[in-house]
Amino acid sequence: MELRLLSRSDYASLLRFEVENRAWFESHINPREASFYSVDGVKSHIEECLSQYQRKAMLPMLIVDGMGEIAGRINLTDINLVLREAYLGYRLGEKFTGRGIAKRAVEQITQLANELNLQTLIAFASVDNIASQKVLAYNGFVKMKSHENFAEVQGKNIDCIEYQKIVK
Repeated sequence: MELRLLSRSDYASLLRFEVENRAWFESHINPREASFYSVDGVKSHIEECLSQYQRKAMLPMLIVDGMGEIAGRINLTDINLVLREAYLGYRLGEKFTGRGIAKRAVEQITQLANELNLQTLIAFASVDNIASQKVLAYNGFVKMKSHENFAEVQGKNIDCIEYQKIVK
């Protein structure tokens, strides 16, 4: 497993990954716009991510397995170099869960955050997403506070826990 910067040439494999995992993702997080699930939609998404990357506002990474298949995505977003903080988000394809991939990916992106001279990483996990809570705790993230009705998924409000990690 390795992390690799998202690139324009990833559009076909990223579209395949997103389509294959759409129902899985939408059972946990807000759905993407329907227009995302097309070649043009994914290409536009990649361009936006790379634009933010060039502005040092985002680090858009793919989690790639040993066979070169996209296993997931992991990003640092809303990077603030003045405050030295960023938000961490990740998602794994359903068939890649339960293998420790997310733990290793979070560990690796934390190292990249350190190289970017970031000090604080902030992440959110649903109170029902025990797996993500375990991944964050394993990687030294600390529960900071709870947020009621943080998001709406499948028509239901969900509560989330905010985590933070001080990057060494």
